[in-house]
Amino acid sequence: MSDHVVTVSLQLRWGDMDVNNHINNVAIARLFEESRVRAGMALLIASGAPPSEDGALIDGGLVVVRQEIEYLASIPYTGDDITSRVWLSRVGTSSFDFGCVLTDPGGTPFAQAETTLVCVDPSGRPVGLGASVAEAMRDRVEAPVALRSRRS
Repeated sequence: MSDHVVTVSLQLRWGDMDVNNHINNVAIARLFEESRVRAGMALLIASGAPPSEDGALIDGGLVVVRQEIEYLASIPYTGDDITSRVWLSRVGTSSFDFGCVLTDPGGTPFAQAETTLVCVDPSGRPVGLGASVAEAMRDRVEAPVALRSRRS
């Protein structure tokens, strides 16, 4: 596994289970969110992106503008943690993508996602990443998730 991929351990909650005795799809979307939040800063810091004058790596905020989730297998509630692998899969001028896969402890995938975030100013308008930040992030990009919708 590349050092450009961050591994996050996630604890499942009993309340995330649905009537079919597996983790609900909405809870899975939250697991992807938690993975991005935990891994995102580590990926940005590891990229060596130079911070701005106030110490921020990205000026302004980040907004999710697209997320495609592919459910591969039911996630049973066992009390065991699951694993999330997160990486940068694309870097544009004002947006970037995270690839993410949720697996059991043995590496069998449950779900995978590609999520696009865009940098915005306080009014919600897209703003650029900054050339040095984008370049540093691009050096850490890995292949996007092989979603079925992208296969021919």
